[in-house]
Amino acid sequence: MQVLSLLTSMLVHPPEHVFPESDAPVSAYRFSAVGDIAVFGLCIVMMILVSQTHVHKDRQFRTLITILILNVIASVADLFYQLGSLHPGSHLLGLLVFRLIRHYCLTMTILFYTLYLQQPLWLRTDVRRRYNILSSVLVIASIFIDLFLSILHVGFYITDSGTIHAGFNIWIALYVLFTAAIFYLIIKHRNRMIRQVFWGLLGTNLVAAAILLMQGLHRNGSFTGVAYFLPVLGLIFLFHSNPYDIDTGAVSDSYFYQEMKEATEKRRTLVLMSCNMVNFTKLLKTDKDLKMEFYQFFRVNVRHGVLYHFPPDRLILSFPKAYATQQDRLIEKMLEDFSESHKRFGIDFKIVIMETSPDITHSGDYLWMIEYAEQSMPMNSIHRISDSDIRGFYKSDYILSELEDIAQKKDLDDERVLVYCQPVFNLSTKSYDTAEALMRLTLPNTGLVYPDQFIPLAEQNNLIHNMSMIILNKTCGAVRTLLEDGYEIKRVSVNFSTLDMRYESFCQEVQQIIARNQIPYEKIAIEITESRSEQDFHLMKARIMELQKLGIKFYLDDFGTGYSNFERIMEIPFDIIKFDRSLLIEASKSDSSYYMVSTFAKMFNKLEYSILFEGIETESDESCCVNMCAKYLQGYKYSKPIPIEELHTFLRHNSV
Repeated sequence: MQVLSLLTSMLVHPPEHVFPESDAPVSAYRFSAVGDIAVFGLCIVMMILVSQTHVHKDRQFRTLITILILNVIASVADLFYQLGSLHPGSHLLGLLVFRLIRHYCLTMTILFYTLYLQQPLWLRTDVRRRYNILSSVLVIASIFIDLFLSILHVGFYITDSGTIHAGFNIWIALYVLFTAAIFYLIIKHRNRMIRQVFWGLLGTNLVAAAILLMQGLHRNGSFTGVAYFLPVLGLIFLFHSNPYDIDTGAVSDSYFYQEMKEATEKRRTLVLMSCNMVNFTKLLKTDKDLKMEFYQFFRVNVRHGVLYHFPPDRLILSFPKAYATQQDRLIEKMLEDFSESHKRFGIDFKIVIMETSPDITHSGDYLWMIEYAEQSMPMNSIHRISDSDIRGFYKSDYILSELEDIAQKKDLDDERVLVYCQPVFNLSTKSYDTAEALMRLTLPNTGLVYPDQFIPLAEQNNLIHNMSMIILNKTCGAVRTLLEDGYEIKRVSVNFSTLDMRYESFCQEVQQIIARNQIPYEKIAIEITESRSEQDFHLMKARIMELQKLGIKFYLDDFGTGYSNFERIMEIPFDIIKFDRSLLIEASKSDSSYYMVSTFAKMFNKLEYSILFEGIETESDESCCVNMCAKYLQGYKYSKPIPIEELHTFLRHNSV
């Protein structure tokens, strides 16, 4: 209660004490506890907020927390020092201790502040080491010098009458020295920082220095703690709460959506340039030359716009079209500068350029639009989004929403999923007795949708498995109808992906669906493309061997494209090898190509695999495949894909 009353009296009737000290008596200076109390409260609040909002508790975070703790201790020590100085009979040792703690903590605040800046300023390791050693020596020396001066009654001391005097203060000299070092580092290495960070650091330190100067002129020591807290507050806003990223100068992605929303509402046209660079964020933290190159590019090209960072490696620059009266020239200049930098560092990239459009009504769609465009772009290329891209994006978005709804409903008879098929010609029987089932969608807003428009979406969003099972179920139903109607059908193949094979329930689901439709297992075949993954290969092998025991046949699809490993093909007991049309095209180019393809086909034939060539379009294609031991032929020469309900027109009837 006594401490509380003393603090209250200091706020209402501030005593006169010296700070900073000089050779004048303490009563020549005014002091109020309001500054220390404010710093104490602000530091506690900041520690709570930073601890809750800073995800990665790295070295920079720990340094910042240490600075805040030092400020808290300094403000508390100063309050106790001022309370003690109110009583003429205060013990000298207690005042000395609190005074020394305060000066030490404020000095260490400056040191840790400099330590924090050493990383964004990219100071060399040897420079950091020398500076830290020298600073530590100066602080330790100052402690002993201050105590020695007090003993000699040259520095801080109390007379026999109880009057507090403060003569020469070594700590003030140290403050000036360290503060000058901070200004020197910030100004000297300003080219290593983005413009916003440089002015933020310089401005907060200038304001702090101005407060200390004004205090000295008015002989008041109430806001010394506040002056040392302001630069710390600058660190928090610049590197922790501020939207600017310390490495790129980019703004948080949340601000991007806000700007897009405002642009839509106010009908302002913005130009967006997205650059997605592989491992750029990681490389920027480790490669000093890349960082300097980026800052140079940033300062030259990013003037009127705002740069946004989308983790992990996407940067989007937005700028008003009103500023770009020579917009194309501006963009070309940026691309030229980027190209020169790319020649030096060789980081793979994809650049997308677009303008805000009234056709894009939701702010979140701009990022999805850019990612949609990137999917069809080769690496190290530039694409300008057109109106047709926007229409394609919204069509794709609609298809994805329908795929998600199909997956959620888990209806094996979903009417939106259609089964088409392509009849396969059997050279041995000169008839059509097999076919390949193909997937189509029919959607209310788009009508018929082809596989190239929805299969990649389904696979990327983990929706393909349910679609595969729907096709299997509908194919089994169609086969049962054909058998009941007396048509001869040997089997129909259904395509599955390695993603399907990863499901533990895959074999059980296939077995249950075929059994549910009451058809023999051998009436269904499964087409699968070989996987690159070692884990997927072993999983595929186990699934195939389990289902083959039931009589289900397996096709190796797309042989001759992508990744083909003969050792693995020999290890998995496929029944039919499907040669891709690309092999047929190669075989027609030269005698050596023909020899190579025909050798593959004859080798598989001798190993008792059946050979199916797909993509047959002409009589010449057919003759070529016959000469290469083909047993089955498939392609537009025989039939384009048709609804599976029309397959009976190609099949023999038992009555014939």
